[in-house]
Formats: sequence, structure tokens, C-alpha cells
Amino acid sequence: MAAIACAAALCLPSLAQAQTITIANGAQWSLGAGSLNADCADLLVAGTLSIDSGSANEIRDVTINPGVINGGSGTINLSGNWTNLGTFNAQSGAVQITDGCSTTVSQLVGDTTFNQFSASTNSGKELQPAAGSQQAFNAGLSLSGPASDPLLIRTSAAGSTAEFVLSPGAAQSISGVDVQDIDASAGDVIAPGPPARFDSVDSGNNTNWFISAIQEIVPVDTLPAPLLALLAALILLFGTRARLLTSDRLNRT
Repeated sequence: MAAIACAAALCLPSLAQAQTITIANGAQWSLGAGSLNADCADLLVAGTLSIDSGSANEIRDVTINPGVINGGSGTINLSGNWTNLGTFNAQSGAVQITDGCSTTVSQLVGDTTFNQFSASTNSGKELQPAAGSQQAFNAGLSLSGPASDPLLIRTSAAGSTAEFVLSPGAAQSISGVDVQDIDASAGDVIAPGPPARFDSVDSGNNTNWFISAIQEIVPVDTLPAPLLALLAALILLFGTRARLLTSDRLNRT
């Protein structure tokens, strides 16, 4: 049985064995500090849903069409597909995709900018962004699964990429993923370092994953004395050679 708690001045009726919770076009619902427990029903937003500081939990599929979800500072937890054909205002909230509701694949349809986004599994779920789509992450990205049965990240069309854009300086936590066809070149490097460092697999056609984001710069004054002497000699040699070449050209003119 799906139940929805009272939130601020709004009380939503209990929904017995609901398949879809619908916010109709023109309707405005606000959770305030309350919560919505969908009991594996789908959530269809054609009007406006404001999460505020509350939470929407145990949702199977979330569809925004053609409505609006305002993320507030709250949390949306789903286990199925995220379809954004309307407007999602991430604000400071979080969207979490987890196991549950007998789902094995979670599609990301449409372009979405998230604040905090996480996808996790204990049983090898597949996260499937639509080919050609862009998923952006302003504050944080967390992707995790067990190394023995990782979170698969595949686009909806093998060989066609989707974009992941991690904002500069955003937090990231990557562990136990198997990634293919994801282009992260428009943002920070995701999982900088070899895949093994993250108990993960690079299955190919990825850009800006599993590489060194910044090469370490060694201060000159920390070099050993013999190397410093060699560096000084090379600078002197090339400097002297440049002066001789300049002098020779002047003499010829």
C-alpha cells in the first residue's frame, strides 16, 4: 500500500496499490519537510512538485512530462528510470538510484543537470543514459557497485556516446563500475587514475575517464643536488649557444 505523509499544509490521500502517482498539469504539490513513500509506484509529474527539505522514496520510475520538479534541499530516491522531458531544478537536492522494485536497468532519458547524483547497486544494475544525452553533475557524483558484480554504465545504443559533465571541483566517489561509451570531456576527469584503483573496468570508447587529471609538478628546490647541477649546466650551455648564434648572425649582417 502506497502512503503519502502530510507535508506542511498539504495532505495527500493514501493510495491503495497505486501503479502511478500523477501530479496533473496545473497542479502544485509541495512536500515541505515531509515525505512521500511511493511503494514502487511510478511518479508522473505534469504539474509542479517541490521536494523542499523533504524526500520522495521507493519510487520506481520518475517521469517529468511536461512538468517541473524543484529539488529544494531534499532527496529523490528511485530504482527505475529517470525521464526528464520537462524541467528539473536541482537546487541543492540529491537524486539517488538504488536497487529495488524488481528493476535491473535504470535509464536516464533527456538532458538533466543534477546537484548531487548517485547510482549504486549490490547486484549489477545497469545505468543506461540515452545515447546523445547529457547528464551534468554540479556538486557531486557517486557511482558504486561490488567489484565482483559492478554497476554497468552503458548507453542506449552501443558505440554511441552520452555525455557526463562533472563540474570543476565537484566531489566524486567512484568504485566498482564497468563503463563504456561515456564522454566526460566537457568537465573534470572522472576517476582519475587506472581503473584498478577504483575496482572498476574501462570497457572502451570513454573520454576523460581513468586518466591522470593533473601531472604532479615537482618544485625545483626539492630536486637532488646532482640534478640541480645538471639542470644549471644545461641552462648555461643553451644560453651560451643562443648568444653565440645571435652574435654570429649579427656579424654576418
